[in-house]
Amino acid sequence: HPQTGGMESSDSRSRIDPIASYQPDFVPPMPAAAQHCSPCNRYRILISPMFGVVCGIIAINYGPYVLWSPRSTILSWFEVAVFHLLLTLLVVSYCQCVFTDPGTVPREWHEAIAADTNLCLQHRLCAKSGLHRPLRSHYCSVTKRVVLNMDHFCPWVVNTVGFYNRKYFVLFLLYTLLTCTWVVATFALRYMDLQRLMVARSLRWPASRSMIALMAMLTDATLALMLLFFGAFHVRMVLTNETTIEGFSPHFDLGARRNWEQVFGNNPWLWFLPMRGDGPAGNGVQWPMHLTTAARRSDTGELVEDGLADSAKLLDRQSSSEEE
Repeated sequence: HPQTGGMESSDSRSRIDPIASYQPDFVPPMPAAAQHCSPCNRYRILISPMFGVVCGIIAINYGPYVLWSPRSTILSWFEVAVFHLLLTLLVVSYCQCVFTDPGTVPREWHEAIAADTNLCLQHRLCAKSGLHRPLRSHYCSVTKRVVLNMDHFCPWVVNTVGFYNRKYFVLFLLYTLLTCTWVVATFALRYMDLQRLMVARSLRWPASRSMIALMAMLTDATLALMLLFFGAFHVRMVLTNETTIEGFSPHFDLGARRNWEQVFGNNPWLWFLPMRGDGPAGNGVQWPMHLTTAARRSDTGELVEDGLADSAKLLDRQSSSEEE
């Protein structure tokens, strides 16, 4: 266990010590897993109509905004082009979040922990899955599996938000907010009679189209207002390296840039594209930690004074000392 300085209270030590997650000397740091499709279960199938709800919201916007509205100027066509760009990014982000496996306990990691008595005592054994749980992992009662860096189960994406699909979830929120805001800003101000809350008479639409357009505008305005706060909440958690389950997690706060890279990856050109790229920084099992203590002593007896420790780095030191 990490040793704290003499000025630390027992309560502070109890908050810090369980954070340590070490690996056996003979197991190298786990590589990041390849992107896989998230497994299905009965509950995911039962709430799969939520996928249709999202498609329905897109449909009631697409009709009034693209198919029915008159477009005769370069500006109006530019607005449609931007709408399609945002909509494409939204749909791809959504599908990636729905179908990407958020990540679970690597079998090799579990077997390495199970083979070492001391490590078994340092890692909690999940009674429901029978697997040792890595740092920051939690059991999802919906999907019935341990999820790496679990944030929450979201019925809108019919999936658990975890280490490998959290980027797509945040991008889905971002592009939904931008798309809704764009539609309201470019359609409502031009084609809506805001005083009467109805489509402008100059369009000469039948009552059915006018009702669909009104529903779309009210839905978009409501979603934009909600996502302005909900999206900001999740972006803040990414920047501070927190999750919905863990809440305030100062041990893992490595600074905004490194926190962001642990979700969006190291390549800034791919941050806002719904694609894996080089993946989130890390592997979801071993986590760098910012210790609140000035120094601590590793299992090898070395004094670590940089305030940053992770199990992979400790393993590298141990392995190199054995090889020497």
